[in-house]
Amino acid sequence: MLVNGEAVICKLVPKVERYETTVSSVEGDIIVLGSDSVIAEHLRKGQHVTVSTDSVDYFTEVALVEGSEVRLRLLGTEQRDFFRVDDSLSIVVKKINGKSTARKSKIISEFGKEMSNLRSYSVDIPDETVSPVLWKMLLDIDMKLGLVLDKLSLQKEGLVDAEEKDVNISASGIRLACRTQFVKGDLVEVKMLLPSSPPVGLVVYGHVVMTACLSNGDCEVSINFTNVEEDVRDEIIRYTLNRQREIMRKQRDLVYKDKGA
Repeated sequence: MLVNGEAVICKLVPKVERYETTVSSVEGDIIVLGSDSVIAEHLRKGQHVTVSTDSVDYFTEVALVEGSEVRLRLLGTEQRDFFRVDDSLSIVVKKINGKSTARKSKIISEFGKEMSNLRSYSVDIPDETVSPVLWKMLLDIDMKLGLVLDKLSLQKEGLVDAEEKDVNISASGIRLACRTQFVKGDLVEVKMLLPSSPPVGLVVYGHVVMTACLSNGDCEVSINFTNVEEDVRDEIIRYTLNRQREIMRKQRDLVYKDKGA
């Protein structure tokens, strides 16, 4: 666990900025960062932040930003890996030939990522002579055109009509059941649609590290991702954090409901 005065690196998910700082204190599930106005001015309540040491990643959510004081609520930790969560995704997995080093992951629906940022941050009017109403209309048109292009890109990659499967996923790999039979060492291409808001399509590559035959004839396969680009990894981390938060909220709601009953 983190200790007072420990040097850490904070990363704003899914952005690429990194900030060096120290831990001021740890109070239960709250991590208090050392007074740092530079970090504080870039954070807002509810934002996801990864706090990293040499051996552990701490996945957090901003609970409070007041002046230069930053308090982060701990969501989970991982030694070498990342959060693993269960969900159902539209996904296509196929065996490919070649070397994994020649394959690079990518975001299919880039606009979905940009649109998410537009929703998170206010977009300033570039010129005071521009009508705010007109500017909003232009932004709405831009978003709608982007979503149309996104759908065309996803359709081209075969994700619009892809079968939805139950998966266990993290930024380092995925486990799911397939009708296709795989063997350990197979190089595979994984296309998936993360149910974010808006949805984000990804293409990643990896190696099969484990297989198991199921009673219904399907093959349960575990895949470790390789050569994952930073922006792709960040999208998966953001998705798993949101999914984890959703699960925790539902669990709390059930507890409150039971107590009320």
